[in-house]
Amino acid sequence: MRLTIYSLLCSFILIFSASASATLTLFETDQPELTQAAMSINTAINQLPEQHLFTHNDVKEVNSLLSKTLSQQKKHQKLLATALNKYHKSDDKEQAWEKLSSVYSSLLSISQDKERLLNLSSSAIQDKVTGFGPFGVQQFKLELSITALNLQYMVLYQLRSFHDLLKDMLISPVPILVVALKVFAILFLLSWWQRNSARLIEHFRETQLEHNPHPNLLFRTIWYINRAHRPIGWLIAITLSLRVVSQLPSLHHLIYLEIFTWWILGGSIAVRFILEFARRNSINNSDAEVVALRLSTIRQYVWGFIAAGVILQISARTLGQGTIYAWIWSIIFFGFILLTLITLRRWRHIVFKRLEGATHIPLSIKWAIKHKDKLLLSIPATALGAAWLTLRRFQHTLVANLSKYIFFRHALAYLFRIEVAKQTETSREQLNMVRIKGVATYEYVKPGSDDSPIIEDYALDEIKQLSGYLLTDKPAVCVVSGERGIGTTTLLRRLLHKVKNATPIYINCPYDGYAELLQQLSTALGIASDSCEDDILEYLRNSETTYLIAIDNAQRLVTPKVGGLKDLMSITNLLRKTRKSHRAIIAVEKSCWRFVDRARGERLLFDLVTFMPRWSEQQIGDLLKTRTSSEGEFAISFEGLVLPRQWDEDDITEEERAQRGFYRILWDYSDGNPTVAVRFFRFSLQRDKDTDKVLVRLFKAPQSEDLEQMPKPMLAVLRSIVQLEVASPQELSECTQLSLDEVIGTLRYFQSRGFIEWSDDKAKISDHWFRHITNVLHRQHLLVK
Repeated sequence: MRLTIYSLLCSFILIFSASASATLTLFETDQPELTQAAMSINTAINQLPEQHLFTHNDVKEVNSLLSKTLSQQKKHQKLLATALNKYHKSDDKEQAWEKLSSVYSSLLSISQDKERLLNLSSSAIQDKVTGFGPFGVQQFKLELSITALNLQYMVLYQLRSFHDLLKDMLISPVPILVVALKVFAILFLLSWWQRNSARLIEHFRETQLEHNPHPNLLFRTIWYINRAHRPIGWLIAITLSLRVVSQLPSLHHLIYLEIFTWWILGGSIAVRFILEFARRNSINNSDAEVVALRLSTIRQYVWGFIAAGVILQISARTLGQGTIYAWIWSIIFFGFILLTLITLRRWRHIVFKRLEGATHIPLSIKWAIKHKDKLLLSIPATALGAAWLTLRRFQHTLVANLSKYIFFRHALAYLFRIEVAKQTETSREQLNMVRIKGVATYEYVKPGSDDSPIIEDYALDEIKQLSGYLLTDKPAVCVVSGERGIGTTTLLRRLLHKVKNATPIYINCPYDGYAELLQQLSTALGIASDSCEDDILEYLRNSETTYLIAIDNAQRLVTPKVGGLKDLMSITNLLRKTRKSHRAIIAVEKSCWRFVDRARGERLLFDLVTFMPRWSEQQIGDLLKTRTSSEGEFAISFEGLVLPRQWDEDDITEEERAQRGFYRILWDYSDGNPTVAVRFFRFSLQRDKDTDKVLVRLFKAPQSEDLEQMPKPMLAVLRSIVQLEVASPQELSECTQLSLDEVIGTLRYFQSRGFIEWSDDKAKISDHWFRHITNVLHRQHLLVK
């Protein structure tokens, strides 16, 4: 099956590439001798330099040769008419035919030289010779009479060719029989393909496409081409048959039929492909009238181009690109203008119907709508409206496709942020606003709770993978790792809520380490809180109840130093030794997991290690919408926040555009971290003193050149705090190998600049500086976000 389709494709490509060259060798017989005038003109033209090297004398020479060529063309036309009459009256047909062929070939050579000289001439001379003026009309009549004489000659030539064919058959019929067998074999293959194509294509679909959700480009191309397999089969068969038949010396002119074959059958194939493409892109369009009109318009234009191509190619081959060819080109050009006017008339009511619902219309389109019913202006108004709608559709499609790429969305967010910052700076003195601070911000942007709506489409693949281990009856120990604030705790609670065949247990790992964790685990299992590791292990082994244990913030069991994995390894070994269908999931921050992975490598075995993805722009926006309100006492407004208009946002209000653009800025700054996005959204709230409205304005992101230029030992202290979540000076000294005095001095430096906060004599990264610090550490290759 695959070889059959591949062979058809290869034949299709080879025939297409060879079709032009094959039609050039129409005659294999010796060419008749040209007249002296024809040879002199041809020699003079061949001696001319390239057109870009022309001098003033060369231009004069071209004009002189063209005048001489036109004169000789008229004389040879009379000679050809005389030679035809003599041939019909002559008793010695062979001698008369030799003279007739010489004149015909000379006239053909002169016509070709005329075409070459026209291409070398100025546009003014070309217009004079091929235009609709008096001289052009004379040339048209001359070429028309030459065409009539050429047709007479071709009829005589073909009759003589058939006579020679019959004579050759009487001598040796073998060549004709070989040609007949080749044509029969081609038609047999065509018949076999037409009978079996449906079955073979269905087999190809079942074997290569049905069970492959992402087939490669070759298979998809073959499947798409198979939609027009019947006309493609006929095209290949007819082309091959013409090639075989035209090998007979007496049937050379049959190769001309290949022009009609390729334009008509090739055009039919093109129409099928284009209409199929148009139907696929019209699936989401519920307006049947628009779909039908679009397909009808495409069909008219494609068949119009096919008809024009056939006419122009035949005229170029038989008449050359002279006056008649130029007239035919002009007629076709005006024909397409008429077709365009008719098409615009048919589309007029649909175009203006769509323009009625459009927003932010430019002045030119408003003018078009105003003059849509005027007799003389309705067509240009429709063309203007259609061009604007097409451009807008192209813009929307372009932005929608580019928005699939992260770098493009980050670039848009950066541009938005720059534009909003400019507006803020220019209007800062005119604004009468004060920023909302403290607890009041939680009234406008609600904090998360157990009752908060969940963004269901976040981390679906990760939840599916974990469910395959944790929601079955088999024992498993899995790890989920993500950045601080990414939503790991919510994911654990979702998994615990989904489990049906086990008792869920959630433990937030304490700061005090492994001993305190065992106490919490004992309490959750319902045994004595002072139970040791062996007691817990014995209970889990003998328990008839199956448990799903989720340990959150397990990075508190890790210290980034030699021997710092002892506690994590202890709880991991305890969970693996239970020997029953107990399952466990351990959440570790990504910055800390990097240290664990490097320290243990393959020796730290888990059934699955998965990483929390960053939140998308849409997910950040959906989260913020669930935490805020646009109505009521704690309403938030984006009024007055002007953002650059995007090409894909013409149909939304200014406030919706501002809201979407601001969410994009938050997504870009937070790098997909919802906690950071919510914090800086609260930081963006300002109250207008005059209207008492709470408005959203661009937040001021923390920046510090000190961090970028800070020595590596000080950055190592910051990294250790990030990895430990909270850290005492003594722990930081052990992790960084710095003295206690150096660590205390560094922490004071950080505190004076607001980089850290203190909690029970332990330092933690400030929420306000968290993203900036992690970005700096990431750029310095000290941390993986």
